[in-house]
Amino acid sequence: MRRRDVLRSAAAAAALPLASTTVSASSQSSFEPLGVLELSGTKEVVTDDAGETAFVATTDGVATVDIADPANPELLARVAPLLDDREGGPMQQVFDVKLDGDTLIAVGPANPTRTEAVQGVVVFDVSDPANPEQTRFYETAYPIHNAYLEDGVAYLTANDGARNPVVLVDVSGGSAEELSRWSNVDHDDRWRDVYPYVRTAHDVYVHEDVLYVAYWDAGTWLADVSDPQNPEYVNHFGHYSVEDLLELDSGEAGAEGLAVPGNSHYVAVNEDASVLASGAEAWDVDTSNADPEQGGIDLWDVSDPQNPEKLSFIAPPPTPDGTRDGTWTTSHNFEFRNGRLYTSWYQGGVKVHDVSDPANPEELAWWRQPEEARFWTARYATEDAFVAGNMGGQTYDAGVYTFPNAAGEQPDPPNLETTTVATTTAPDATETAQTTAATTATSAPTTTESGESGSGVPGFGALAALAGVSAAALAAWRRNDA
Repeated sequence: MRRRDVLRSAAAAAALPLASTTVSASSQSSFEPLGVLELSGTKEVVTDDAGETAFVATTDGVATVDIADPANPELLARVAPLLDDREGGPMQQVFDVKLDGDTLIAVGPANPTRTEAVQGVVVFDVSDPANPEQTRFYETAYPIHNAYLEDGVAYLTANDGARNPVVLVDVSGGSAEELSRWSNVDHDDRWRDVYPYVRTAHDVYVHEDVLYVAYWDAGTWLADVSDPQNPEYVNHFGHYSVEDLLELDSGEAGAEGLAVPGNSHYVAVNEDASVLASGAEAWDVDTSNADPEQGGIDLWDVSDPQNPEKLSFIAPPPTPDGTRDGTWTTSHNFEFRNGRLYTSWYQGGVKVHDVSDPANPEELAWWRQPEEARFWTARYATEDAFVAGNMGGQTYDAGVYTFPNAAGEQPDPPNLETTTVATTTAPDATETAQTTAATTATSAPTTTESGESGSGVPGFGALAALAGVSAAALAAWRRNDA
């Protein structure tokens, strides 16, 4: 039976000076990093099947890191800047990379930048990780915050304010070509009238011919891509219906899109696609709340995609201030492997949960040092180790961390409930100008600082402009989300 029927029925660049610190694995008596490689600009990190090499989006390009000895991660190559020889180059805000066999893609810019900026997908042959070779470039007319790569097809977020589609591009041949586009608007045209911000295609995941799209407040959507030229709707679920979101005006949408219970910010499934995790990037809007909340992770039974069932909720680490101006401990990126879920929580650190019984997830390990690290992602490497990307901050460096793949307890952990830590990096020039120009308050929170180095919320600047919202709302949404 075809998968679709089943669903229906149920250039090596010179490295910058970097430092590596190690912790002896043999002396590890508690849960703490095995090794740390300082690597400026670190965002997404993925690993090869052997768990010997990590591939890193470095904001200005890509890097490869040898993690065969997890206690001693070593830089192999750094390719940056990307596309500096092209008009509109170099590529900015390279936040995401994905790996499929010996093919690596890097996408960007993650958010709207200057009009003439180069945008698209850079494809590398990484059969020799120490010498990544750029093989092609596919230029787009839209920024790309996130992507996925599966069987030679790149799945790209392409928010345009109208359909907000996922674009499927064949990058396996000598030249790349678009295969198709798919959007929730294709399934139900009423979504076209929902305010674009709350139906942003934020992230994508692909497993066994199924595309999973994190469609922000519109929820998690599944499409059959067994024929990548003809994606077909399977199902969707989340906190809100199209009727709910149609009632929101621009100001209400700006507030709702950032508030708990939250959005579909990142999605992934386990190896047999029976369990799906949906993480929310959301904050408490009630500053008087004595028990501040931020977005966590919902676990769903999707063994029958037509009848998803919510099983449990993994709460975020506690924070003294659950607003966007507080200490961020909201869910970011994660990965299932072998009955475990590896998660990142910005300044809330990284965690490992036993999810062999997804209705009762059990925390196995948690490490955090909010004055040292803000984690973008956590990824399985081997039975002995997992890796995490630290995006850095104002007073500390970004880089790649390795951790023991074991249960454990951090020695003398900081208490996030009683320690307030500055969460944001300095604003970039564009955002500063936008914020200065914003003189009218809206129901969306506003700030002059960005949560990530280099830019704003994923695609929201473009969507806000297309929808004709106020300058204040635009400034509020062009926060660095992730």
